[in-house]
Amino acid sequence: MTALRDLFPDGPRTADSGTAPMDDHHTVRRLGEMIGAPRESAASGRRPLANARELLRMVDAAADQPAPIATEPDAAPPRRRRARRPVDALALTAGVLAVVSVVAAGTVGAVQMATASPAASSLQALEADEAAIQNAHQSLVSTRDRILADVESQGADAAGLRAALVSTSTAPDPASSEEGALIEVTDAAALTTALAALDTYAKGLAAITVPELPAEYVRPELDEDSLVEVGSAIDAVQEQLIAGDAATVELRTLRSGLDALRPPAELAVAAYGASFPGAAEAAIARYPDADEALHTALSDAAAVVGSSNLWSPAGISAVERYRDALVAVAADQVRFEVDRQQNQGGEQPGSGNESGGTPPSDEGTDPPTESTDPPTETPPEQTPPDGEESP
Repeated sequence: MTALRDLFPDGPRTADSGTAPMDDHHTVRRLGEMIGAPRESAASGRRPLANARELLRMVDAAADQPAPIATEPDAAPPRRRRARRPVDALALTAGVLAVVSVVAAGTVGAVQMATASPAASSLQALEADEAAIQNAHQSLVSTRDRILADVESQGADAAGLRAALVSTSTAPDPASSEEGALIEVTDAAALTTALAALDTYAKGLAAITVPELPAEYVRPELDEDSLVEVGSAIDAVQEQLIAGDAATVELRTLRSGLDALRPPAELAVAAYGASFPGAAEAAIARYPDADEALHTALSDAAAVVGSSNLWSPAGISAVERYRDALVAVAADQVRFEVDRQQNQGGEQPGSGNESGGTPPSDEGTDPPTESTDPPTETPPEQTPPDGEESP
């Protein structure tokens, strides 16, 4: 910052007389460089010089707190007037036509509303109700037909499954020479439970009775211009709709009852199928001397039955294969016992019980008394050759 000593490098001058001299041109020029040329006052032609100390203070304050110089914003450019577009005759014509169309439509609607008769409005309501009742009747017929078809098909399925389970539950006994002798193929208790469930299912299906549906609606002959006749027809249609709603509720209840009949039977049949692996183990224990390959085939067949749906033909085929495998195991057990008896010099095949057990004795026959005498051997009778007499 410039100090007073910079402005007055020569310091104060004093004359010999002791009075301060007047400022010279050098000082005036330096002041002009620092603060500018003096302005002339309006009151007096010359503005007095500012205090130097005050001037220095103001300069120091301005240096310590600089402030941006405010500039006046540029003047906004003058707004240009938008040029007037020329009139489009086509657009004007389209707009006029649209307004005319709206006005015409409103006029026609107002005229129709003013001239419409109550009978015509009621006839429109009647036609809407008739369309609704036709749709409701078609829905009722479709629901009834589906219920009847399901009852018939499910009854046939239950009857066929029951017959298949009964026919595959037993097989001819290879160890018995009696005609009609059978062996149990499956678990008898599980089979009894499944058959009882199927019988209950079949009885429930037979007890289902589908109600009669309301007659199909046909509009009677009426005067469409008569409000009384159209109103009577509307009342008849409403009654028909109420009857159709009641029939719909009844058919839904019947459908729910039908759907609830099958699950218990399905559970019992599934439990019967799951009993086959255990039945196979019991059969293997009952026929332990059969070939090991036949035992393996029986176990595999039982596993297939356990994982099959017995309601399907494939499930019944699996049960039949299991039955055949069990018969093969039983027959091989008989073969083994016959071979063992022959090797031990016991009974010949076909004598007594073929399964190797003790032959049954006739009831009422006393047991033979053992004799202490040694048995007498009787020589076998020999047939003499031709031309010789027997002794």
